[in-house]
Amino acid sequence: MNKKLAHIIFFIGVIVSIWILFIGYQEIRHTLTAIANYKDIIEFGNRDGFFILGIFLPIVHMLPAMDYIWPEIPKKYSRIVNRSFIIFTIGLIISGFVVSSWIKSQVENAGYVYCRNASGVSALAKSLVYTKNMEICEEIVAAGRQRTQ
Repeated sequence: MNKKLAHIIFFIGVIVSIWILFIGYQEIRHTLTAIANYKDIIEFGNRDGFFILGIFLPIVHMLPAMDYIWPEIPKKYSRIVNRSFIIFTIGLIISGFVVSSWIKSQVENAGYVYCRNASGVSALAKSLVYTKNMEICEEIVAAGRQRTQ
């Protein structure tokens, strides 16, 4: 019973991971659409950790699921599976940073400037704000100061 409960919990985690990946895809698509439409302000979150988790958790669940469904396979090929898992995990971490850098370069290559004072960092993500020019950035910062006073 405990193994079934663990697999159910992992399966719920896999569903959450797929949701995280969907949100990441939508954010990338939204950013690229904003670039194509040359919007005044482009804001996107840098959530590398969440997107890596979105792919990592299903892989972590795959190993115990394989052991549960085909108990002889992981024992027979455990060395190959373990090395593949390590290489794949490292690849995921690297790809998260590569995709994030690619998006930033797309925004900057489109002529947008980074608005540091309007960007922010929270415990979960880093919010990056890019504008067409520094005047728009200064307007955003001034509007933010007026709301806090």
